[in-house]
Amino acid sequence: MNYADSARIATVLKNIWWNQTSLEKADIVIFDTCSVRQKSEDKITWKLKEIPKNKKIWITWCMVQHNLKYNRLENKLKQQWKTRFKSWNFIGDLKKLTNDEIPFLINESFQPLYTTLKKKFPNLELIFRIDDTHLLPKFIKFLGYTIEEDKIKQLSTYLDLLPEVANQTENPNINTAYIPISTGCNQFCSYCIVPFARWLERYRNIEDILKEVNYWLDQGKEEIVLLWQIVNKHPEFTKILKEILKLPKLKWLRYTSPYPTYYNDEIFKLHENEEKLCPHIHIPVQSGSNKILKLMNRWYTIEQFKEFIDKIRNLKRDISITTDIIVWFSNETEEDFQETLKLVEYWRFDMIYTWIYSPRPNTTAYKNLPDNIPKQEKQRRWEKINNLLYKISEENNQKEIWKIRKIMITWKKQKDWKTIYHWYTDNFKNIEIEQFPENLIWKITKAKITNWIALKLFWEFIS
Repeated sequence: MNYADSARIATVLKNIWWNQTSLEKADIVIFDTCSVRQKSEDKITWKLKEIPKNKKIWITWCMVQHNLKYNRLENKLKQQWKTRFKSWNFIGDLKKLTNDEIPFLINESFQPLYTTLKKKFPNLELIFRIDDTHLLPKFIKFLGYTIEEDKIKQLSTYLDLLPEVANQTENPNINTAYIPISTGCNQFCSYCIVPFARWLERYRNIEDILKEVNYWLDQGKEEIVLLWQIVNKHPEFTKILKEILKLPKLKWLRYTSPYPTYYNDEIFKLHENEEKLCPHIHIPVQSGSNKILKLMNRWYTIEQFKEFIDKIRNLKRDISITTDIIVWFSNETEEDFQETLKLVEYWRFDMIYTWIYSPRPNTTAYKNLPDNIPKQEKQRRWEKINNLLYKISEENNQKEIWKIRKIMITWKKQKDWKTIYHWYTDNFKNIEIEQFPENLIWKITKAKITNWIALKLFWEFIS
């Protein structure tokens, strides 16, 4: 999602003749941040220390948005804004934003974060919501930069922005495009900060989504990844998949992250029959205990999740399944943890992203549920679930031996005087390969699996 947002920031700035460049040449460094865990915010603080004092710093997205406080609005604006925001920080229509309102969308409204960071980093110039990216020209003029009036293009919302840049990351060779189809979330999982950082759900219309997909395919991208917090909750998700799969330039289509209760049989059929729809589903389960799922405000039971996974396993096409698990959520007992281990053993996930529970501001868990698992116990549970994952991954990967699969290579490194190439398969397994043609890096091609270990497959290139 950060890739997709950064592309939109770059597009708005290019429209006013500002150019994306290297850190060494930059006048302004923009941090497009994450806040899903405290560790993510801590990383940003350390990165800020690396920026030379002669370069201006801007910060946006999740780390700052949950710090936005509208109760700082002056009385004269409160009446004016009464239809624009709700008590928990959602802003509505900003089509007619005036100059005297701008201060309440930037910097001082992000307190105490802004003051704390400004003391440490005097070159901090701007903090803004990612949803206000389309308003950057107005913010920039307010800060004193010279800007042509005809370049202050007024768009109604963040969702109206279509990226018009050749790449979404610092690597111009990247062959994947990340496309958000929605923004916000209404689920309010008790541990999750997203609704407080990105607000309630808003859906992009299918025409804009397809326009962006076609833009990236015309730029030579071969893989499209559809994004949002609950990506398959979009009311036209099935239609979106079908329309994209019709596009002749498309080679791979993925999406992340879905939610089990928003699937339908049509989507399963697409996974079974459409070669371009990659044989991989990442579906966060978070816990194997119904008690913990209820505390997390996950809207399903383990029995319902089991039925969902069984449907995937029963498809005629083999689908790789990966998941997220929080193995030390508040009040998780040893019995609850054992239920999670049973879940992993039964469903035999190809990969599990295990997370240390990190209480996030404003969430229900932060306010009402104690972080009461000792650090030593958290570490023990983390090691146990990962040891089980390694065992299952070895057994799953052994079944891949001698298969021919589509792969994409995206990076290389030197190892023991040899060049080793890395990235993933169509079913999203990590790969390592030697003697790979340099001109095919970032291209989707074929290879034969020759060996395996836990979490990694070894390949032989097929010319």
